[in-house]
Amino acid sequence: METMLLWLNVQKIRIKTLFAYQKSWRHLPVMENNEKLVLVPEEISYPFYAIDMLMTDNKEMYLRKSVLSMFLRAREILKVMGCDLKVYDGWRSLQLQENLFWHYMKEFIVPKFPQLEKVFSQAITPREIKTVFLKLSPTYQETLKEANRTYVSWPSADPKSPSPHATGGAVDVWLYKGGRPVNLGIPFDWMEEKAGAFYHLKFKREKFLGDKSVCRHRNMLIYSMVKAGFSCYGPEIWHFNYGNQMHSLVTGKIACYSYIEP
Repeated sequence: METMLLWLNVQKIRIKTLFAYQKSWRHLPVMENNEKLVLVPEEISYPFYAIDMLMTDNKEMYLRKSVLSMFLRAREILKVMGCDLKVYDGWRSLQLQENLFWHYMKEFIVPKFPQLEKVFSQAITPREIKTVFLKLSPTYQETLKEANRTYVSWPSADPKSPSPHATGGAVDVWLYKGGRPVNLGIPFDWMEEKAGAFYHLKFKREKFLGDKSVCRHRNMLIYSMVKAGFSCYGPEIWHFNYGNQMHSLVTGKIACYSYIEP
């Protein structure tokens, strides 16, 4: 696809996504359709939290059947453009969700509150971080929790408001080329402004190293996933949704995926 046409398509996606996320997705209605989770084939998966972060021993990844089919469709779209895709995370257990919530709270959110850094300095494991958090005042707890929820949802098995990854409808992906991960300007799970799906489209921004290539690859990723039927999540270039409440917010369709287990 020509660069300008690709850019125009992603700009349309950007406008629709950012407009939708002016509202909250967390209380939208869900009508579970009981579609099964299926195992993601090893050749198209990279279990990031097991391999790189050692947050889990389980390297198996699951998605709803339709979500996997759509992911495979996105791969076919990308192959025409010379690239490929891998799944970095799909269905997520509540234990992993909770571990990630506390881990990233300390890594990315606490440093924004210098008065709290010393309080958390000795807390290393997710359990230790949670213990320190629960000793804070209710005001601090709510402030940290809300700041962190932009990137890591609160662990929830509530069928009316489940964690998006616990539905099997949220998928984290990464662009590949020649069997190697592509530079998208930031590492996976980097929880700062540059990680935003549409950061590269901002008029005033800090340029990436190899900016032209990075921007084109970002556009290719967004275009292929949305063309296959997914919706974007603005703060994360790698996160896409189908069938859950986040997807419902963008598309206006009733969510059909609630909490599920393999």
